[in-house]
Amino acid sequence: MTPLSILLILISALIHSSWNFFTKRGNWPLEFFFWVFLWGVLFYLPFFIGFGVFPSLLIHSSNKLWGLVVTSGFFETIYFICLVEAYRRGDLSLVYPISRSAPLFTQFWAILFIGEILSKRGIGGIALVMVGLFVISLKNFHLKSILPQSDRFPSRPYLLALTAAIASSIYSVVDKVGVQMLHPVFYIWFINLWMMVFIGLYLIFRREGSFLRTWKESKKEILIIAILQNAAYLLVLMALQMSKVSYVVAFRQVGALLGAGMGIVFLKESYWKTRMTGALILTLGLVLIAFSK
Repeated sequence: MTPLSILLILISALIHSSWNFFTKRGNWPLEFFFWVFLWGVLFYLPFFIGFGVFPSLLIHSSNKLWGLVVTSGFFETIYFICLVEAYRRGDLSLVYPISRSAPLFTQFWAILFIGEILSKRGIGGIALVMVGLFVISLKNFHLKSILPQSDRFPSRPYLLALTAAIASSIYSVVDKVGVQMLHPVFYIWFINLWMMVFIGLYLIFRREGSFLRTWKESKKEILIIAILQNAAYLLVLMALQMSKVSYVVAFRQVGALLGAGMGIVFLKESYWKTRMTGALILTLGLVLIAFSK
């Protein structure tokens, strides 16, 4: 990976873990994130209009690009909905490692569809990242805590978490292709547009909550999260232009290290010994990936 792509991902991970931290504390409904993506669309419009690229951006985009942004937006919406539902039904510490298994699937899709060739060092780094993520989620190193138990593994939350991981791996590979065709600033605007549409349709179909009430109650938080979410995602898209998608997705898991630290320091969460052990394993994996070609 290039030094610049590593820096971009590190900054992105810090921003990403921050807005996830606030999201966890806020426990906001899905309607909240419809407004987040709507504002993600509106933020860029003055810039586009000022530079004369709107509405030509919509009119002159190729069919291939439209296919990519619709596909990415669709799978990112699946990821988002499944993750929210998984956390509602299952324990955070158990759902988390499954939903974070995206690097494994990303590696498979990247090799199969876009012909990425990974070094042995890079593959080893990805493996260590996944082991580190799993260890971070444990309460302790007793066999009872590591092995699955029937009363702790209801099928629905974990199926949702696994679906989220697979969806994340798919849209990451699609994004890698997309940012080679279109500047990340324009590309992220398309993704915001389609996520707003897909989440809006999902909520209308489910007939859940109230869009207007959510906006009135949380407009300040919506704007803050929209800014943070767009900044984090934009930096990752920029990194995808420079480095292999398998490495970028794996390196993004440094956010788990930051998230664990925030949980211990600010939320006074326990199990710090296993989480720090997992963080060390994850960090070693990140170092290997950083020096991979």
